[in-house]
Amino acid sequence: MYGGRLVLAGLRSRAATRGARDRVASFHRSPLRIRFFSYFYPPCIGGGEVILQHQAEELARRGHQVHVHTTPYTNMDGSTEVPSGEFLEGGVHVYRRPSSWAPGRNPLEKNAVTRAFLRDAWLPADLLVSVGYPSLHLDWLSARAAAGGTPLVVQNYVTAAFLREILGGEGGVNKRVRAEYWRRWVRPLLARAHAVIADSPAAAAALSSELSLSNVHTHVGMAVDPVEFDAVTTARRRDVRALLGLGTDQVVLAPSRLSRQKGADLLVEAFLPLARPGWKLVICGPVNEADFAATVHQAAAGRTDVVITQLPRDQLLALFMESSIVALPSRGETVGGVVFEGMYAGALCIVSDAVEAARDDYLRHGENGLMFPAEDVGALRAALGRAMTEPMAAERAAARRMVESRFTWTASVDRLLEIYPRA
Repeated sequence: MYGGRLVLAGLRSRAATRGARDRVASFHRSPLRIRFFSYFYPPCIGGGEVILQHQAEELARRGHQVHVHTTPYTNMDGSTEVPSGEFLEGGVHVYRRPSSWAPGRNPLEKNAVTRAFLRDAWLPADLLVSVGYPSLHLDWLSARAAAGGTPLVVQNYVTAAFLREILGGEGGVNKRVRAEYWRRWVRPLLARAHAVIADSPAAAAALSSELSLSNVHTHVGMAVDPVEFDAVTTARRRDVRALLGLGTDQVVLAPSRLSRQKGADLLVEAFLPLARPGWKLVICGPVNEADFAATVHQAAAGRTDVVITQLPRDQLLALFMESSIVALPSRGETVGGVVFEGMYAGALCIVSDAVEAARDDYLRHGENGLMFPAEDVGALRAALGRAMTEPMAAERAAARRMVESRFTWTASVDRLLEIYPRA
């Protein structure tokens, strides 16, 4: 009897394996209609938005019919926007729906109110993907998946540290409401999704342990486009140097948004005492927090070796190619995609250990970059000093090889397509 159960279990296991393989093969073979829902999409600039755009365009290149439903906001505080409408961008159908921005601090994190998402959630689809933090579109898509059986994937970019902060509920009424909202409302929605994709091993572990989810997968989604970098000309590199007044100086680049999370203030504090002739610090990115940006400008006031700017994508790529060091002193995030771009461009990358995927996956201190304890200005200054005085050619070469082998958009979407069919 017991032996018969083992044989039956083995047959079921093999049948399940064959079924999974058939689903994967079918996914790669048959064009699907995939609908992504996200508050933000380029020209809004952020890690999640860049990932979504490249995933969507790569899936479209592979023959899938890809739709992105989003708001017209171009900044994560809802302060600027582009016209609403329907567009075809990079082979992707993009729907920027009229939206309103909820004022004040919203403990439910549903700042953007997009009524059209309620209708869009029920449009024909073979796969639904909810992108970002809890949102109205996650609510609507969960209802659609429950009623119609359409597979739902949630791509959630919350860090492990932030998830624990959310669930801790410390710091006032809003924080307590948010904690209860996650436990009582968000967790059941995530549990019913066919797959929840985390952006780092630490985030995946936290979603599994803190929310008791059994459907979590890890996918470090950020990557680079080698063609985009290889197209940068010598003339464009020369032009961006002239534009920023860099002369022949070597560059420490901080390519990220001006928000406290990204830690530009820490970098200025670490860089200024070094005062190395022939070096400039360039902080390049959109302003997400005006008060914080003013603080950074004030700290660097009067220094000719610090440049704070924002550049279009083509000029930013040229600046990457001109940078000797790329620094990400973040106070917390999952991947830190600008690190991959710095590595591919040949820079030595210095990253805080609050960047979870760097800490747990791709960055090896002293082998393909340098890592320092988050918010430790002295350690950041020491890392900068070392990178300014040592060539570290082997570390730079190892970093580029790693990106070329693992973190191109083609490789990233290949890994993603190992997860989607399971939904």
